[in-house]
Amino acid sequence: MNRALIFTIQTKTLANTNHIKKAIYEKFHRAFYDKLSSPKDFTFSMFIASDVEGTKTGDTPENTLNEPLHPHYHGIIVFNENDWASIRENLHFWKGQIRKFVSKIREVKDDEIDKYGCIKSESIWIDVFDESKVSNMKHKFPLGNYVQYAMKAYLQSYNRGNLSHEPKVYPFDIYASDADVRNAEKLFNNLWSQQQEHRVIKGRVGNSVLLKTPAAAEGYQAHKHL
Repeated sequence: MNRALIFTIQTKTLANTNHIKKAIYEKFHRAFYDKLSSPKDFTFSMFIASDVEGTKTGDTPENTLNEPLHPHYHGIIVFNENDWASIRENLHFWKGQIRKFVSKIREVKDDEIDKYGCIKSESIWIDVFDESKVSNMKHKFPLGNYVQYAMKAYLQSYNRGNLSHEPKVYPFDIYASDADVRNAEKLFNNLWSQQQEHRVIKGRVGNSVLLKTPAAAEGYQAHKHL
């Protein structure tokens, strides 16, 4: 998959997370197409999930999942070939456009500035998805590894009955019909039950004790190569 951008966006809070995720999608859409999304105008697909500090260990405390010090969002955007050709040709410009629009969301953190007035740390990070960094992972498709990494907070919280980090897929989650949603939920539940049948009760990665599924383990291993 060579038609994708990945991003990380730091925010001040995880409150109103569904609003923030949708706002990020719409700001990306406005950055590229100078308008809001429309059900009649399919442009790109976005996967986005919230995350917090410490989820790489696989054993994040409940209070951190609920009230993190460093909330942020990971996501991936897949474009059609024609649009991607234009974006890839002038990537620096489009990164600037994305930062310009996304930074207008009030929940997004400001860049960290040093005493000389220079940017010390950007709150909005964007790059081209690089298959070579995950080509040796277990997922059949490299994008699967990044998705597993992006949703690591969700995988941990879901196992505890907490859905606060539920990922979104746009534009599906805005314009899908009730029938579409029911079919998608049925498919997800079937896949999840299959994962649970092969669940690893406890495993170790380094010095961390993990409570996870095999898929979550793959996602953790994938991050070590990102």
